[in-house]
Amino acid sequence: MKNYFDHAATSFIEQDVIDFLAKQLTNNNYNPAARYTSGIEAASSIAKSTQTIASFLGAKPEEVIITSGATESINTALKGIVFSPNPKHKRILTSAGEHQATNETLNFIERQLDYTIDYCSLNEKGEVDLEELESLLRQNQYDLFTLIYVNNVIGSVNPIAQIIKLRNQYQPDLLIHLDAVQALGKISFNFKKIGIELASFSLHKLGGPKGVGILLKNETTRIEPLIHGGGQQNNLRSGTENPALVATIAYLFEHLQKTFEYNNETVSNLKLFLLEQLKQEEINHQVISPEDAVPHIVSIAFPELRAETLLNILAKEGVQVSIGSACSSKKSERNQVLQQLNLPQGLDQYILRISLDKSNSQSEICDLVRIIKTALDKYAI
Repeated sequence: MKNYFDHAATSFIEQDVIDFLAKQLTNNNYNPAARYTSGIEAASSIAKSTQTIASFLGAKPEEVIITSGATESINTALKGIVFSPNPKHKRILTSAGEHQATNETLNFIERQLDYTIDYCSLNEKGEVDLEELESLLRQNQYDLFTLIYVNNVIGSVNPIAQIIKLRNQYQPDLLIHLDAVQALGKISFNFKKIGIELASFSLHKLGGPKGVGILLKNETTRIEPLIHGGGQQNNLRSGTENPALVATIAYLFEHLQKTFEYNNETVSNLKLFLLEQLKQEEINHQVISPEDAVPHIVSIAFPELRAETLLNILAKEGVQVSIGSACSSKKSERNQVLQQLNLPQGLDQYILRISLDKSNSQSEICDLVRIIKTALDKYAI
């Protein structure tokens, strides 16, 4: 879609993926639990596709659980640990920069199951404060540490290697779950090498269909399933499996494997071009995303015009951006991530999130900058 700069909220499905999925829905739509030939072939297709998915993510096939999206994956991971027979300290550690899917799940666990939830602060880059994290790990025993990998508001990347080192030093048995939604396809991910127990993903952020996600669960980690029934997916997520969707995930990953470096180089160049254009047009702005953030998320403050006003002006011109996480943008409270960054008072109300994709062009960025400049010239306070 032309002039679309909200790819962190969702990316559009390319035509080859639509064609592949349509063909799969036509030819690979049998029930994989059926014992006749077509059902056995559907089950075989799922097994082959799962192997491809696991290979791309650095996991084993038996560690892959297909879900309806990252929200279900996160709920399954967090509630699955709480309800499982793992050792119980009735305490969970997280950060002050999580997505609502995590926050609301933790609120439920705290309210209904009498758990204590500790929130580690963020530093000025939007990353977990490692000194505070070390202190929390020294002081308390936790059942789970759940953490966002790439922040969905400003694109900061949590230092997972250092976090794992602290975990191993103070609580080597502590389970770690990563919300890796914004990391998928943007930074290298290898489940085994990272050294975590659980990770959640959503495919529509990657140009896949909505309603499909992944939960990775280390084979030695025990969780209680949320959905019971026929025992599909190793009894961890019952319900008739969809061979067409699983095959489409594998197709996306095969394509991404070939284009990963090109995609990220293209987006990095587009980000640089955006910042150059803003500077060239002498537009008053402040980049909120840290320099080492993933390039596809760029949060920028335009302190002369409130973000909501600027967003509406852009929308009328056919340009689509965001003022924060799309899943929580309808709520009126201030964004908790931006509050952690020690920004000047009120500046968080002037921040746009511009999220890029390889499908964007320099011409589109020029249109975006032109409209912002015109809006500021006309309405700046």
